[in-house]
Amino acid sequence: MPYSSDRLLRLVQDDHTSKVIDLEDQLTARALGDSDRVIEDLIRRSLAAWTRAYGGPNHAATPGDMLQRILAAAQAAVRRILGAIADRAPGAIADGLAPALTMGVEQGTAFVRAASGRRARAPRVPKAGRSLREEALRIRDLVTERRDRAVFLLHPDRVTRWSHAMAGLGAARAVASQVRAHVAWVVNSAVHEGLDATVRAMAPLRVWVSEADACVRCLAYTGRVVKADEPFPGGLSWDPKQRGARRPGVEGPPLHGHCRCRAVPWDTAWTTSGVPFPLALEREAHRAIGYGRARPSESTAARIRAARELLRTTDDLLPAVEATARTAARTGRFPAAA
Repeated sequence: MPYSSDRLLRLVQDDHTSKVIDLEDQLTARALGDSDRVIEDLIRRSLAAWTRAYGGPNHAATPGDMLQRILAAAQAAVRRILGAIADRAPGAIADGLAPALTMGVEQGTAFVRAASGRRARAPRVPKAGRSLREEALRIRDLVTERRDRAVFLLHPDRVTRWSHAMAGLGAARAVASQVRAHVAWVVNSAVHEGLDATVRAMAPLRVWVSEADACVRCLAYTGRVVKADEPFPGGLSWDPKQRGARRPGVEGPPLHGHCRCRAVPWDTAWTTSGVPFPLALEREAHRAIGYGRARPSESTAARIRAARELLRTTDDLLPAVEATARTAARTGRFPAAA
């Protein structure tokens, strides 16, 4: 018996997405090793040396041998720590391609079984293509570029205060975030290639399923259905300022860094109890926009513009969604989550 639309949504957003995040975390841990701890230790040791030499972080440095020694030690440590990441990360990410592709096929097949209510044989897992392999290896250049930037900022000619030194050390610390973002991008790209393999083998259509805290751009795609061999329209967003009418179509998620949306197999012959699945997705997007549910990195201004656009273009909103969106549009803020 097919799942209900709500249960299908939970399958993708909860069960499947959590497994993808677990894989991301495993690969990130391999790529970074203990670099987070080592960089924090470097910052503490550098601050202690600065304090001994100049009296504290609010005291300016005196040019000379002492400053050169403090910065030379920091530069050497940054080269060593980030160089190790640049050596480890490409292999760690490349090793994750096959598991991510397999996961995409398995999750796509599980979705077909749940949506259709019939047994379905999983298609063959595709091999990682050239573009995926190149993306996995590109992390080396990204880390090396950040390493060189950090070393540049730690040059004695550019450091007279502790805040200047922290600019370089902070650039080194930010590499961890960049690695996490790149791992997420590559893993989700590979998972989606696996999902596409199930679409080609098992369904005539694809439907976009956003993640639970999707941005206003991804929410504009939620519930969109396209033919298996066609792209989704380009430039969509609930925020009018983020739209691009002339942008080319997109093959599917991920739409941006840290995007964990999915384009899953679909067939209009599959029936679900209650509201049809694409319509249920669309209504879920309306709730997310109307209630201001979005990732913390998204600005309130963008979400308010999206709420106003929702009110302008949608006639059949649920009363609670419409009321909340109207209040937000009037006051410029959303009520705190319960």
